[in-house]
Amino acid sequence: MIQTLQLLLSLSLLVVLHEFGHYITAKMFGCKVEKFYLFMDWNFALFKKKIGETEFGIGWLPLGGYVKIAGFIDESMDSTGMESVPQPWELRAKPAWQRLIVMLGGIVVNLLLAWLIYSMILFSWGDTYTPMNKLVDGISFNEDGEKLGFQDKDILVSIDGKPTTEFDQLMLMSSILFEGAKNIVVIRDGRETTILIDNKIVKEIISNLDMSKGPLLSPNYKWVVDSFLSSSVAQKAGLELGDRVLAIDNLDTEFYNSSSVINYLTSRAGEDVGLMVEKSFTKEIVLISVNLGDDGLLGVVPSIKEYMEARSYSLLPSFTAGWEKSISVIKMYWGQVKTIFNPSTGGYKHVGGVISIGKMFPGEWNWLVFWSMTAMLSIILAIMNLLPIPALDGGHALIAIVEMISGKKIPIKILMPLQVAGMVILFALLIYANGMDVIRLFN
Repeated sequence: MIQTLQLLLSLSLLVVLHEFGHYITAKMFGCKVEKFYLFMDWNFALFKKKIGETEFGIGWLPLGGYVKIAGFIDESMDSTGMESVPQPWELRAKPAWQRLIVMLGGIVVNLLLAWLIYSMILFSWGDTYTPMNKLVDGISFNEDGEKLGFQDKDILVSIDGKPTTEFDQLMLMSSILFEGAKNIVVIRDGRETTILIDNKIVKEIISNLDMSKGPLLSPNYKWVVDSFLSSSVAQKAGLELGDRVLAIDNLDTEFYNSSSVINYLTSRAGEDVGLMVEKSFTKEIVLISVNLGDDGLLGVVPSIKEYMEARSYSLLPSFTAGWEKSISVIKMYWGQVKTIFNPSTGGYKHVGGVISIGKMFPGEWNWLVFWSMTAMLSIILAIMNLLPIPALDGGHALIAIVEMISGKKIPIKILMPLQVAGMVILFALLIYANGMDVIRLFN
């Protein structure tokens, strides 16, 4: 329920502000805005109120939202009066450059919103990160990483000549798989080694991406006990703060790799496992037998404080850092979009819809995570709307650009079929993405 509420609040905020971008630019150029809706109001609305010339409301179908600008064919598919002489308050009467600004208004607002949110997150909470030079034991890679040429304990130095000064799992994975990295320099056994990325192997990995293998790369944190969850079975069995877990049965846990550890423990739920432990004070190696509960978890929180550093920002520097963060996320997601629309990569197999997005929110309310997710979704919404599909802002912007270049308006008999085709494509994408979510629920 909390995940659903966070998702609805985040998407509602993003949709309203996106549509406000269209609304304010249309009003700026003297256009009449007939409707401003959150969600779609086909046949009826849950709420509506007319203020001035605009009807504001909430529709019943939670698929985005829209503003109905006079003289423009939008999601409502209403072409009434489009064959008549354009009136001064209609969008079609405006110069192509003004129509282009109106079409891009929502995208610009979403990008500015992401920048603002990231900046305020950094100003309010600061930033906690892992400097690469603190990972003295390097990084662990799953089998896909090994296919690319990496080895456990490699230390990343640079990607395509750009130094990797911080460990950011999501950004690094995106750079390697989705942003077309060609050569990566690592320190291996004390010497620099260059790994040349084979694009064929990258496509194979993306096509067969399996999260059960664990993340592509994980920092090598020594597994030292920092704290226990309530009712920890490991604590009851004798594990103490500061103890280091070296192995669980035959699974090497010299370094804490959350995916491999959790996958193994959950597979042994309700059974006994043996922990090989180095005691914190005596450095003695002991074996502790632990009976796992039904969830298969030890209830142990590993210590990673020695690897972490914190940054705080005053107001103005937070905007610079927020801009850099926004650019990084834009590059990351754009790389994924290119992969999805490249059939040879098989990236389309991993597309997700509302369920996938909802699962990205935590099960308990966390404002830091909420705003971080909202900023990322704002960028996703901007990029997806920029796609040159007729029903999306990018498609309408492309039409305006064509008219600017040609100096001629595209007739309604061409615009209407384009809008219909765009809506068909858009609904097909929505059905596919959410259908993949449903299929995954039963796999």
